[in-house]
Order: sequence, then structure tokens, then C-alpha cells
Amino acid sequence: MSFLNDIQKQPQHVREIMFGFCVIITISLVGIVWFRSFEEDLFVMLNPEAADQEKFYAERDQRTPLIYASVTSALGDLRATMYNALGFFNDYTFSETKQEPEYTGEVHKLPLSGDK
Repeated sequence: MSFLNDIQKQPQHVREIMFGFCVIITISLVGIVWFRSFEEDLFVMLNPEAADQEKFYAERDQRTPLIYASVTSALGDLRATMYNALGFFNDYTFSETKQEPEYTGEVHKLPLSGDK
């Protein structure tokens, strides 16, 4: 409840601005999802051939990365920039990791008390 009290303690113009940001973000996210599904439905209605639809899906997957992938990539780049600016990368040493060969032995079942 302290979170709600902190919000109520803010001046009215700050609450209105934050409300506006929340509305814009919500409408944008819903609009993106709606537009992608509308684009897909419209294309499928205009092009009923299966070959055209497969080409459309293949091109769409190549040109537009997922939102989650874009955000995580941006955050990773931001973290790398911050580390580089603060000089943390000088402390790290990168080396190749050795990949262990896959085990190819045989499997032995454990003895169970019910197998008498």
C-alpha cells in the first residue's frame, strides 16, 4: 500500500503525465499486436495461394525481429557500453572454452527393490 500512497502524494501534474505515458505505452503495445495480426489476415485474404503465403511468412520472419529479442539485444549493448566506459573490460580475460566429447558408453539401470 505504500506504493499507492507514494503515488497519491505526488502533485497532480506529475500523476497526469505518468498516466499519459502509461496510456500511450499500452495503446502502442496493443496497436503493434493488432497491426501484425491484421497485416497477416489481410495478406491471407488477398493471396489464398499457399506458395505466396509461405513466401510472406519467410520474408516476415527475416525482416522483423521479435520485440523481446530487440529489447534484450539493446540492453546487452547498453551493458557492454557501460562496462567499456567504466573500464571493467580490462579486468576480464576471455579464453576459449573446451568442449568435452560426448559420452558414448552404455546405460545401466539402477536396481530397484521391486525387481526381485
